Amino acid sequence: MILFDGCSWTYGDELENPERDRFSTLIGEDHINIGKNGKSNDSILRTTIDYCENNKVDSAVIQFTFPSRTEVRQSSRDAYDYLSIGSVLKNGYTKEKSKIYYEHLHNDNLHVDNFHKNKFLLENYFKSKNIKYYFVTIKKVEMQVESSWYRIMDKKPLTCLTDLIGKRLKNPENYCQGKYKKSDKRSGGHPNKQGHKIIADHISLNIGKES
Repeated sequence: MILFDGCSWTYGDELENPERDRFSTLIGEDHINIGKNGKSNDSILRTTIDYCENNKVDSAVIQFTFPSRTEVRQSSRDAYDYLSIGSVLKNGYTKEKSKIYYEHLHNDNLHVDNFHKNKFLLENYFKSKNIKYYFVTIKKVEMQVESSWYRIMDKKPLTCLTDLIGKRLKNPENYCQGKYKKSDKRSGGHPNKQGHKIIADHISLNIGKES
C-alpha cells in the first residue's frame, strides 16, 4: 500500500473530482491519500508518521510544501492551527495568529532550516521502518543554509513539481483556471487533470528508485 501526504496539490484542490483525478489515484495502485489543504511541512511530517505507526505502509510519496508555513498546537486539545501567509492575505481562520507569527518570528533561514529537519526525520523514519519513499516538492528550497540538519541529511535534489508541469502563467494548460484569472500574477493555482497525469507518470517511474 502506498501512502500519499502533502498539501492541496496532493489533495487535488480545484479538481472537479479530486478523489478520481488527483495523481495518487492516477498511479493506479492500492493507496491512501491524507493530503490536506493548508498543510505545512511540520504537519506533513506529523501526520505521515502517525499514519505509519498505526497502519501497514509499503511505500510513501511525500509532497513537501512551502517552507514558510508552520503549525501550532492548540492549548486546550489535541488539534493544530495551520499558519501561513495565505491565511493573512485571504482572511483565513488563523489570520491573527499568522499575522503575529510572520511579523515577529518569521525569517527565511528559520523556515529552510526547519525544512531540513523535517526531511531528515522522514528519511530516517522510513529507513528504520523499511518503507520505500519518494519525495517531491512544489517549491525549490535553497539547500545551502548552514545547519546541523543540512550537514547530516540526504542531499539528493528533490523533484520540483512545477519543473514537471511548468509555471502557471507559462503553462496554463496544466492548471485549473477556476480560482485565478490568467492575468493574476500571484503564486497559486493547482494542477488540472492533465497536470496531475504528468505528475502521476513521473512518480510511477521513480517511486521504487530513490529509497
